[in-house]
Amino acid sequence: MDTKDVLVIGAGISGLLCAAELHAAGMRVAVLDKGRGPGGRMSTRRGMGATRIDHGAQFFTVRDARWRAWVDRMLAAGAVREWFRQAPWDSNPEGYPRYCGVDGMNAVPKFLARELDVTPSVRLLSLQRVDGVWLAESDGGNRYCGRELVLSTPLPQAWALLDTSGLRWVTNGTRATLEAVRYEKGLATLVRLKGASAVPAPGCLKLDEDALVWVADNQQKGISSEPALTLHASSAFAERHWDSSDEERGGLMLEAAKPWLGEGVAEFTCHRWGYTLPLNPFKEPCYRNGAMNLTLAGDAFGGPRVEGAALSGLAAAEVIRSSLATAKGG
Repeated sequence: MDTKDVLVIGAGISGLLCAAELHAAGMRVAVLDKGRGPGGRMSTRRGMGATRIDHGAQFFTVRDARWRAWVDRMLAAGAVREWFRQAPWDSNPEGYPRYCGVDGMNAVPKFLARELDVTPSVRLLSLQRVDGVWLAESDGGNRYCGRELVLSTPLPQAWALLDTSGLRWVTNGTRATLEAVRYEKGLATLVRLKGASAVPAPGCLKLDEDALVWVADNQQKGISSEPALTLHASSAFAERHWDSSDEERGGLMLEAAKPWLGEGVAEFTCHRWGYTLPLNPFKEPCYRNGAMNLTLAGDAFGGPRVEGAALSGLAAAEVIRSSLATAKGG
């Protein structure tokens, strides 16, 4: 087996940024993800006619210089652009830039993954640590090895995988704190319209209803050639209707969105997100067990915004670089 310097599990924004930073530092990095492609909640759905629909994260902002450096690279490469600056809910009358991928939010993870060794559709069953090397085994019998292990999945998924190792990788107090992190559930309805929507410019609405907290027009956003909406429900609605049929939950969300449907709905489908916003993120930007070469990152550490997850990934890369540099110096 080919033992990498770093094995990253999870190809969301935090895992990809961690991997990209370490790859740029000359390390051999492999990234595994259970999805069909990189991105996590930075996802763009195709397949309903000629639509492209962002059904997870809708945009991102920039506050930190470390994230700004990466966003500037993506802007220069034409991977992202500004969607809008001023919104009705802004407390700042001048607003601030909200960025999106040029052809959907998935353009961001695609940019980050372009030089990385990313293997999709990998469902891991177990972890072992043998002679200082982490060994991950998939349901297909494949094995992946790395001297360093980074887990950037939602924390409940990280627990389930780490517990298969049989190792005591964290103190009881810290584990209790990490296990106390809670996530909201999310529910999106993706809609192909018969004609243009009635959503006002810049193509999005932030609402405060049970069945509807967000409406986005993907055609106005500039990513879909056909009229298409993204509807997001409240976390309470998602919890109640987690196991409802698409006809029921989608129907309720469409009824709430009726003023913005224009000529009506051609077709729709629903998508469930099991882990959206972390309600009480861990106080540090990542967790590190240096003795076991284990690092945890993600929005459970950085916070609910895309930038929070990004900064967690960057912090994880920095702590790994620093740890390895200290080990070599010793």
